Amino acid sequence: MLPRWVKVGVVAAVVLAAVGYWAKPYANDWWLARQACGGAMPDEAVDKLIPGDKHLASDYEYVSKELGTYSCALSDSDSDTYRRRGISAVGYTNRDSQDLMIKRAFHDGTGRNAGALPEGLPGFDDEAGVRLLLTCPSLGKDAEGRPRRLLVRTSAERGVMKDQRDASLRTAVALTNEASKKLGCGAEPLKAPAHALPEEPKPVSLSAAAGTTCGWLAGAKLPKGTNWTVSIAANDAAPLSRCELHRYGDDEVVMFFNASYGDWSEVPFKDAADERASSSADGWVTQPLLTAEWGRAKARCDAEAANFEAGSRNEVPGIKGPQLRALLTAFAQDQVKRHGCTDLALPGRELPVPKR
Repeated sequence: MLPRWVKVGVVAAVVLAAVGYWAKPYANDWWLARQACGGAMPDEAVDKLIPGDKHLASDYEYVSKELGTYSCALSDSDSDTYRRRGISAVGYTNRDSQDLMIKRAFHDGTGRNAGALPEGLPGFDDEAGVRLLLTCPSLGKDAEGRPRRLLVRTSAERGVMKDQRDASLRTAVALTNEASKKLGCGAEPLKAPAHALPEEPKPVSLSAAAGTTCGWLAGAKLPKGTNWTVSIAANDAAPLSRCELHRYGDDEVVMFFNASYGDWSEVPFKDAADERASSSADGWVTQPLLTAEWGRAKARCDAEAANFEAGSRNEVPGIKGPQLRALLTAFAQDQVKRHGCTDLALPGRELPVPKR
């Protein structure tokens, strides 16, 4: 008969082995989460942006200062070669990649899917993730005299990001700061806000909008007899701003005013039949990405193009082309003042488009 201590030892070993087998996936999760993205992945990213019934499968990080590229990812057990799940970030300091990434956010031609970020964060979010755009003082200027910048897009499962907007935004800030450090951007680290803005900004009265990016509407000449409200999807640090007018109690957008900052906001077309476009000397046709029905204003901001546009979903009593152009002028003048822009060209007058 075996001694009692031997029996106890055997039982203990079996228990520890069972516990270890059960705990191994969780230990692996902990290790991968700590390693992901240079250790910058916040705890809440894993807790809130990856489904609770999934274990982590792998982490990835790639840095190339020469190519101006940063990417990292933390994937879950459902990821495969063709179907990515989990959390990822990709960032670029090269302008062509930045332009392509931002343009993809405006595939519907209006920027309606893009939302403002809180507390002056320099970026926006949409159905594909959070995009943050930093100026990189350590990288100087490019050959065209434009400040070098870093654009980082952070993504997760779309439904999860929509439901967990706070965690998504704070994760994006953390991973953008890591990309900035790894690529030698030299920007001051962004501060993560406690809360994100709601997905659909709640319309407020014109008087309540005073002092905001859309405060200019309080003094604008709008048709009388209507109680107007405005949705504010803008902040002065972002590469875009949007003010949307509503009739009181109506969610439908009656008029909209868009501003977009950067050469990305101008897209070449060869369709000379487009009446909204203006032909250049070489036969190409240029028009802004955010097309509007009744004209645009333009300016130069930080050595790049800026486009200001207005439009109406349906005919608005008391607002025809001239009245809307007057509102667009007021909007553009306010934006130019806020951003320190120059060379403002109002509707009907075009600025030359710089050669790229």
